[in-house]
Amino acid sequence: MDRHRVLLISTHPLLGEGLQRLLDAHEDVDLVALPCSDYVSLQAYAESTHPDVILIAGEREDDAATHLISSALNCCTDIPIVWIELETNVIRTYTSRTLPANSRELIETIRQANTASVPNPLGGEHAS
Repeated sequence: MDRHRVLLISTHPLLGEGLQRLLDAHEDVDLVALPCSDYVSLQAYAESTHPDVILIAGEREDDAATHLISSALNCCTDIPIVWIELETNVIRTYTSRTLPANSRELIETIRQANTASVPNPLGGEHAS
C-alpha cells in the first residue's frame, strides 16, 4: 500500500482538528500538521517533513487564504496544494508545475486542462 504524506495547514482550528481525525483514520495517510500560527516557516517545515501534498483548510477563500496558497505555491514548487473551503464546501487543487515556455507545451497544457477530472461520488465526474 502506497503511503501519502500530507502536510495540513488550517486557518480554522476546529476544522483542522476534524481533518486530523479524518486523515488519521486512514492507514495510507501520514499526517503532519503545521501549527496554525506558524505560516512563516512553511518552506522550512515542508523541507523537513517532505510531504506529497499540502492540504490547506479554511473557512473561506479570503485575502489571507489566497496569500497562504500563493506562498505555498511559491515555496513548495513540486508539491500539489489542495484547498478545502468550509464556507462553500469545495475542494480546489493547485500546482506550480513549470514547463518550458514554448508553443508546443502551451498547446499541450491547454488540451489537457479539461482532461483532468475527479470522480463525483454521486455519479458522473467533476472537473478538478
